[in-house]
Amino acid sequence: MELFKGQNLLEFTERFQTDNNCKEYLSHIKWEEGFTCLKCGHTASQIRKDYSRTCNKCSYTETATANTLFHKVKFGIRKAFFICFEMSTSTKSLSANYMGVRYGITTKTARLFMHKVREAMKSSGNY
Repeated sequence: MELFKGQNLLEFTERFQTDNNCKEYLSHIKWEEGFTCLKCGHTASQIRKDYSRTCNKCSYTETATANTLFHKVKFGIRKAFFICFEMSTSTKSLSANYMGVRYGITTKTARLFMHKVREAMKSSGNY
């Protein structure tokens, strides 16, 4: 989560006020080097209002969250961003119980999402 490095909580909160702000940011990061359709490999696409992309050739639509840690998150992408931010900037170990209470999600959901985040951090070498 090196992307959040150098930001404090106030800056982060101002930057990501809505789920749409998060999707816009994720879309920018995900397709920074261009879109390539997962179905047909075509590179031209249309950007939709929800920041997903639709292939001009086969009409396949890929959301900004697809194939990311945020895919199918049921508790909102903004909460997920905040959990990632807190995990990447905290100097202490955070429990799933604490995160569940803090973000209004179940302990099990917090534990599963935090596990996904830790695995992503390990694979990127930023853990």
